[in-house]
Amino acid sequence: MTNYIKIPMTFKSDEKNYLDRQCPNEQCEYVFKINMDDWKDKIIPQNEVHCPMCGHTADSEKWYTYEQLESIKENAQSYATNMVYEMLDKSLGKFAKSIKNNKYIKITYKPGKRVTYKNNPIGQREEWNLDITCEKCGTRYSVIGSAYFCPCCGHNSVERVFEDSIGRIEKIIESQDYIKEKLCEQFTIDEVDNMCRSMLESLLGDIVSAFQKFAKENLVKKITQNISNIRVNDFQIVEKGSNLYEKYLNRGYDKYLSQEELEQMNTLFQKRHILEHNQGIVDEKYIQNSKDMSYKIGQRVVVKKEDAKQLLCIIKKLTTELRK
Repeated sequence: MTNYIKIPMTFKSDEKNYLDRQCPNEQCEYVFKINMDDWKDKIIPQNEVHCPMCGHTADSEKWYTYEQLESIKENAQSYATNMVYEMLDKSLGKFAKSIKNNKYIKITYKPGKRVTYKNNPIGQREEWNLDITCEKCGTRYSVIGSAYFCPCCGHNSVERVFEDSIGRIEKIIESQDYIKEKLCEQFTIDEVDNMCRSMLESLLGDIVSAFQKFAKENLVKKITQNISNIRVNDFQIVEKGSNLYEKYLNRGYDKYLSQEELEQMNTLFQKRHILEHNQGIVDEKYIQNSKDMSYKIGQRVVVKKEDAKQLLCIIKKLTTELRK
């Protein structure tokens, strides 16, 4: 039979009553905070936690941060040392008294310097700015940067993730000149030009990716019947996505965007497609689908800062209306 020793330890929340947690998935190890009351009232009873970043699920005893584990180790060592001293004092002191009058054996025992165990509360990192409340279960948690899943119920808030993505993309677009200036301090002008061009081209893909996930979930949420044949990739094609909204909600994209905006959106979506699937080299299919007659077959499409800003502006306008 194994005997266990219970060592009293206390965790102290930060100033906003949040507790530090860390994902046990070695490929992630994402650190986040969760409200101390929600941890006790919601997480502990269900004994299951979801990582806000990667979605990894594990029982609640596996989410200590490296700093907390180090503090636990130090407290445990202090407690064990104190316990050993107490046992030695008790056993050797008792033995020394038992032979006190023995003329053949003489033992003198003097207790050494005692290591006193103190249950020092294990503190947390300083509080963070970004606090989130799960729209499904109400769990309160805090992160740096982005988060995709509720640590309690695992709910993925598509709208919040979309807003985070769009906000990040907008900041990158507006910081292009600053980024280029800083890169020039470390790299040649040719390398910087290639990196900035690649960044702009990637931003088109990021905008389309954020939109298609939002558009799919937004539509499915508003449809009363269960539709399993609607795919995320359907919204990579402007006409197809618009037709789906027209079919199920009687409102296509043309209810919210002008004809010019629809054409611009389609052209930029097609640019993203040709960059991702044909290294940006124009083919007959691109010209046919985009109606972009400014290129000839064999040329490579060019993405400018204004293109990313224009697409972002159109998507923000459209998604605002689609939410209603």
